[in-house]
Amino acid sequence: MKTLIFIIALLFTAALITFYALENPGYVLISRAPWSIEMTLTVFIPLMIAVFFLFYLLLFLIVRLWRIPRDVGRWRGKRHDRESRTSLIQGLTNLAEGNWVEAETQLLAGMRHGDTPLLNYLGAALACEGQGNSEKRDEYLALAHKNAPQHDLAIGMTQAYLQHQAHQMEQSLATLNELRANAPKHRQVLKLLAQVHLELRDWTGLINLIPDLRQGYTMSTKEIDELELQAHRELLKLSIPSGRPGVLEKAWNAVPKSLCRHPSMIAIYARQLIQQNEMAQAEAVLRSAIEDNWDSALVELYGQAQGTNSADQLETAEGWLTSHRDDPKLLLTLARLAARNNQDSKARGYYETCLAQHGPVDAYRELGNLLEKLGDKDKALNTYRRGLEMVASELRAIPARGQGSLISRFRAAR
Repeated sequence: MKTLIFIIALLFTAALITFYALENPGYVLISRAPWSIEMTLTVFIPLMIAVFFLFYLLLFLIVRLWRIPRDVGRWRGKRHDRESRTSLIQGLTNLAEGNWVEAETQLLAGMRHGDTPLLNYLGAALACEGQGNSEKRDEYLALAHKNAPQHDLAIGMTQAYLQHQAHQMEQSLATLNELRANAPKHRQVLKLLAQVHLELRDWTGLINLIPDLRQGYTMSTKEIDELELQAHRELLKLSIPSGRPGVLEKAWNAVPKSLCRHPSMIAIYARQLIQQNEMAQAEAVLRSAIEDNWDSALVELYGQAQGTNSADQLETAEGWLTSHRDDPKLLLTLARLAARNNQDSKARGYYETCLAQHGPVDAYRELGNLLEKLGDKDKALNTYRRGLEMVASELRAIPARGQGSLISRFRAAR
């Protein structure tokens, strides 16, 4: 509707101008000796418009011809950008799909005229790692560093991650330590560093990293606590030369006080004391820990620590019976302590009660030994048979890698 009104108004205006021009056409004289030009105004105005249009067209053509090289360059640049962007997208897509060779080819093709060499080189490094070509992977990482040195952290993190994926733990550790020196609080650096220390079983390095993990909120508090516990536990498990109790004491004193009360840590410390033949100290440590916080594993270990006074040790353990009568591991410990005190009848009663409450498989072997000692060979054989049946039942319920330890426990020398 608006267009129609505009056309009508335009036609009306043109008609008015035409009527006016017919009544008064005007006169234009252009004179320059020896020439002169005469025409009506109604002819002169359209002629000037036509001349101006032709002049503008000529000027436009000249400018366009002048700008052809620049415009062609811009067109080629846009085409190259479009091709590079397409190659980058296709390369990253192939990378995500695991098509390593195609991904490397596309990423390298997009690098020729692209403006993101960092992404192309890092993607190509990932593709090479997928192909198992570590040498070429490192070449691409070096080129990435050369083209984008301002992004050292991103390149270093990619390098450390790829080295970790390739199980090059020492190289990954070296790369991460270098990154940590430049970015000591970076969460991902610390997190991957903790993983590498864990896989290298570098417990000391992991322990030294714990404070930074806590300050940087790199993991949850529970995860960090578990890492710290595992590191100190494994460090305490390391073999200590016989007759060197000072080494063990130093290692135990290095454990944080909060972990010294953890049952698994106390159990490892007590086992090391027993192996060092520091029985009295092991018995004292276990007794104190059990009285503070009941733990069945520590109770079982208490029966292996031969204190200075076996009778007092048995009396102490029997004192726990009133509160923990249904604990099969306490009954096994009582049986062992009674046997150590040559109270065979009492030991036999404790063993049988322990087995009636589905106690550990070790109780079958030890009860069989005791029955043989007492001369009751038939019952001893029956006990061994029941023990073997229990071992067979447990073997069916556990993975194959855990079966050897169970069999060796039952076949221990009598």
